[in-house]
Amino acid sequence: MRFVTLILALWVTACGHGQLSARDADSLILPDGSRYTGPLEDGLMSGKGRLEWLNGDVYLGEFAAGVIQGQGELTLKSGEVYRGHFEQGVLNGKGQWQGSDGISYTGEFKDDAFHGEGIYASPEGAYTGEFVEGQLTGLGTYTGEDGNRYAGEFEAWQFSGAGIWEDEQNRYTGEFKAGLFHGYGERVDVATGEVLEAGKWRWGRFIGESLSAEERRAQKLAIEQALFDQNARFENAFAALEASQPGEVDLFVLLGAGDGTQKVFSLETQTIAQTLERSFAKPGHLAALSNHPSTMANLPLFTLGNLQKALSRLSENMQSEDILLLYLTSHGSAEHELSLEAPEHDFIDLTAAELTQYLEPLQSNPKIIMLSACYSGGFVEPLQAPNHLVMTAARADRTSFGCGDSDTMTYFGRAYFEQALPEAEGFIQAFEQAKALIERWEDEDEFEHSEPQVFVGDRVEKVLERYWRNLVDR
Repeated sequence: MRFVTLILALWVTACGHGQLSARDADSLILPDGSRYTGPLEDGLMSGKGRLEWLNGDVYLGEFAAGVIQGQGELTLKSGEVYRGHFEQGVLNGKGQWQGSDGISYTGEFKDDAFHGEGIYASPEGAYTGEFVEGQLTGLGTYTGEDGNRYAGEFEAWQFSGAGIWEDEQNRYTGEFKAGLFHGYGERVDVATGEVLEAGKWRWGRFIGESLSAEERRAQKLAIEQALFDQNARFENAFAALEASQPGEVDLFVLLGAGDGTQKVFSLETQTIAQTLERSFAKPGHLAALSNHPSTMANLPLFTLGNLQKALSRLSENMQSEDILLLYLTSHGSAEHELSLEAPEHDFIDLTAAELTQYLEPLQSNPKIIMLSACYSGGFVEPLQAPNHLVMTAARADRTSFGCGDSDTMTYFGRAYFEQALPEAEGFIQAFEQAKALIERWEDEDEFEHSEPQVFVGDRVEKVLERYWRNLVDR
């Protein structure tokens, strides 16, 4: 959900050195070129008047001491209209915003942002509830033009927490996350009242019946054993790392499968590992972290602590000219956090700030940093550096695809490592090929484009080109 927040700086005073002494001005040109029509007091705009800027924006309403103050209406050249109580040129208290595309908000404002109780209406539907700094966060309702309805908790415009969702056929009552059924809940047939599914949900899919009681017990035991033995398992896995040889530029790889409640992320990292070990990474130069129960006997868990230790351990085995390829795959949130969890165990999610901090031991190394997750574009800006190539599966405000229970790789991972990289002439070219392929798949599935993102640091491109040439020569 997007809208434009307008910050107005309207401290306008007339600089006439006593020349503006009239009580009224039919047409007063201010120093910035804007035109004011209305009464004056001590040479300053005061009372009800009109102010028109050179760009076509117009304000009609109250002024005091030379600034917009009181009830008024601001109409922008774009067609947007702000109505309500202005303080120091900024909308505060009850008011209304009308967009140029049929979208509107009626309710409380704070510093021009939706803040407090309000109603946000668009051609697709209406949101009612509590807004915080421009976003619906807290208790609220949604009524769609298609008949879908929701009542419950929101976080940044998305269903998140406890709530009830209903369409013409189904009603779901339970927990939500990132706009999807996630947690415990039940789905009921609206017409008959029959309970269709009741139990645990993951990212919109019902998993309550996916495991028997015996299987779930075995899974829990595996996770508990992994947690207790984590230090030993980490040391055993990373003891296999081998140091690079001076005079050579080597590629080191760290893969991370963050959400272990589904197989797709673990399977993806295993497939990528095979691809990279065949053509890119030497023996002893690849490591992995995973939260899926099937890998817990051999691989360390993907937690914040293990990620930090893993990157530190890699730094001890790499020369400053060696290249790190870091690939992390999981679900992502609109708050730009990478989900880290195992069945029945939620670990602390990964933020861009934490990842940037954990990469500090490898500060001088060229890096290829890849994230396959919804909203992963939010990691791009914090990770920008001259020696970084950053690639993400989606824009900061878009979801990515291929992370269902029946998938074995995400769209991003499959397009890049299975399709593009083997045929490409470099890591950056592979991204462009993968992006075009993903767009084609999304068109075929009638999905909104995820728009994968890339950042190329000004020092990393030539380093990667030299590595690629040497790789081909070998």
